[in-house]
Amino acid sequence: MEYLGFAVITSSMISGDTTISDLLNEKELDVTSLKQDAPGATVREHVDCDEAFDARADELAQIQNFIKVHGATRPTEEDFKPKSQKWSRNVKTKAEKLAENPNYVERRGRPRSSYTKAVTFVLVAISPEGEGKDQFKRAGRGRAKKGEKRLAFTLHHTNVAKVSDGTFTRDELVSLIKKAS
Repeated sequence: MEYLGFAVITSSMISGDTTISDLLNEKELDVTSLKQDAPGATVREHVDCDEAFDARADELAQIQNFIKVHGATRPTEEDFKPKSQKWSRNVKTKAEKLAENPNYVERRGRPRSSYTKAVTFVLVAISPEGEGKDQFKRAGRGRAKKGEKRLAFTLHHTNVAKVSDGTFTRDELVSLIKKAS
């Protein structure tokens, strides 16, 4: 049984005396222009199902040769069991780390690079005895009120909680710069 095939015909293929019925009666039409990406480009070869199947067979043959050379095996039940987290990384548990070092403390996040913090205080009272005896209390949030004098002291991070309540002299605040034992 013969099937009719239709193709796009370019103007160069049709002469002035050719009719459409003449073209339809032809057994074979020129379809090379359909295989080109652009006019004047090389003609692409059509890959039919048999050729594609042959390419897949070639891939399978290459895989088999690779297995012969490198010695791969079929997976076993053991390969399908879920792996522990230790399998992927060299990680010790907290218990193992405590067994090695009894003083081990688990730390999270980035290690401290600065052990001081700037804390703002409000001048409450000026002492007649000298600048070291002036009274300060922790400043509130926001802007300073009219006439309020604020000073920033750099304290060790362990002393920040200690100065949240009450009043302190300048000498006491300066002494809190160093770590309290």
